[in-house]
Amino acid sequence: MRILKVWACAALLLGSWAGAQALPKTVRERIIQATVMLLPTDEEGELDGSLGSGSVISPQGYILTNYHVVGDPDTRQLSKWIQVRVVQFADREPVFTYWGKVVAADPNLDLAIVQIVEDRNEKPVGKLKLPFVEVGDSNTLSIGDDIYVFGFQGTGGMTLSFSRGSVGGFTGEDLNTSGRQWVKHDAQTGPGNSGGGVFDENGALVGVHSAGVAGDHNSRTSFMRPLALAWGLITPNVTGFVVRKGGGAAVTPSTNTSAGAGGGMWPPALATGRASVTGTVRVTGGAAAGTWTTDFTEVTDDGSLKGRARSGNKDQTAFFYYNEDENEVWVEWTPDGKAYSSCVVEPSGVKAGSGDWTGSLYAFPNLESDGTRTGDCVVSLRAKTSGTSTSTSTPAPAGTWPPALAAGQTWTVTFSQGGAYSVKLGAKDSDGDYPGTATQSGKTSNALFTLDGQSLLMIVGQADKTFRTCTVDRTLRGSAKVYQDSKDPGVAAGTCTLASGAAAASTGSAAPVLKWPLTLKVGQRWDVSFPGVGTFTVSLDEPDEESGFSGAATRSSEKGSVLMDADASELLVIVQRTDKTFLVCSADKGGLSAGSVKGDATSHRDSKDKGTSLGNCTVTPR
Repeated sequence: MRILKVWACAALLLGSWAGAQALPKTVRERIIQATVMLLPTDEEGELDGSLGSGSVISPQGYILTNYHVVGDPDTRQLSKWIQVRVVQFADREPVFTYWGKVVAADPNLDLAIVQIVEDRNEKPVGKLKLPFVEVGDSNTLSIGDDIYVFGFQGTGGMTLSFSRGSVGGFTGEDLNTSGRQWVKHDAQTGPGNSGGGVFDENGALVGVHSAGVAGDHNSRTSFMRPLALAWGLITPNVTGFVVRKGGGAAVTPSTNTSAGAGGGMWPPALATGRASVTGTVRVTGGAAAGTWTTDFTEVTDDGSLKGRARSGNKDQTAFFYYNEDENEVWVEWTPDGKAYSSCVVEPSGVKAGSGDWTGSLYAFPNLESDGTRTGDCVVSLRAKTSGTSTSTSTPAPAGTWPPALAAGQTWTVTFSQGGAYSVKLGAKDSDGDYPGTATQSGKTSNALFTLDGQSLLMIVGQADKTFRTCTVDRTLRGSAKVYQDSKDPGVAAGTCTLASGAAAASTGSAAPVLKWPLTLKVGQRWDVSFPGVGTFTVSLDEPDEESGFSGAATRSSEKGSVLMDADASELLVIVQRTDKTFLVCSADKGGLSAGSVKGDATSHRDSKDKGTSLGNCTVTPR
């Protein structure tokens, strides 16, 4: 790799548009602190001499940059380690602070995600709380809009550089045809700006500066990748990012439906005398392990809240209050008024933009004894809204929203990276949620079904105490996450779908089970997940000349084609992308599980390329 690579940013534009307005100083300072210099290493672990820029898009240490900053687009080889340098003072060179690894990359889009994993001394960083930038909507950009570029352009030294300009236009992937795969701009940039952030007038990240192309008569045009093309990398691989819609307030995407429980405010308003509070406490470790649904409806004389906590067949008295002396929030429950299970949350456990509070679980044998820590807990609470439906009627007809839930219903939840479960709902609890059981391949675990006006949330427990969540909208399709325990912020795990309860219950069958060899036919739809690239939804439209089927493959705004074939020895899925490169997922019977097939994934530049391994791919029916 060299500092000037294919698509390296060689634009040295001397005339920024003077009419662009300046960002407020506070916004600029925030972006400066979240702009980092990236230096990749070679196969021997030594710096290879190139550098680029990146933007921290999550306080947990995820960085958005260009593929060519951290890898070679020709050989598809990624640097094993990335040195991360952060800005301490604007008039000084950035300081080597962390080591990062590439966790997701797409050479065709020239985009990558780097996660900070070690400090400069190669010790794990643990939990991070870094300055970060909010993610904006590049689809709203118009010609003439002001934009602002931050990065280490190399010209004028190694300190941070800022430039401003305007959107010059849009173009297709080949820089000639129509489309919005590239955004032209005229901000002054240099080679080291590659991977650096481009921001709109609100200070939201709307693009990644990627290239500068020389034209006739010394003309130059700079290009950035619009943020819209990065969603396929961000949403499955990054946690904690914040989205800013237009000029409004920022919101944090989350599978949690209890947003607004505190938003980082301390002490949380819900713990200071406000009744009608509901939610869950997820506990890992000890006798109280599991998910407790809580419902607080009474304000006591001392200002704390009183209600009920339920888990399975356990129904106990619960309290929720702020311990002013210790500066802690307590959620606790007791079967007899003597022994208590208490989730204790400190200020550090309440994060801005999050509806989850993380804490420690203590067991108290009686009121006079000291507590013993037995595990961890995550509190998800929200204020009840008036007019919440408590109907237990049969399922609503297909297409109505929200669906009416009822005890005894059977739903099918299918995870693109975890197979299918048959979920049977139990009796509704006091806050309108439905605990139940989830069955897969004869094994049964706990489940919880939560409904609000905008989404359905299904939580499925595992025998090893991990759990999965599936959050869907009115299409009954959405995103999945996997949690190692109640303290884990969760990792994106592809897509998921929910099947109508009425249909599942009428057949009396469990979740659909795949059999080998797979049977393919016209009209089928499958999810094919490629690590570091994302999940394509493929539809089989017609048989090809051999034994396979051809069709369409889509991922976010990307549209390609697919060839899918299955016989007794192999399942083969070939996805051709818009730039004529293609991805291959090849699996045999050994990769078959109840609801999905795992195989080996490779990326190819053309039909003559032997391909680069991407890891394991997953094929799941929709």
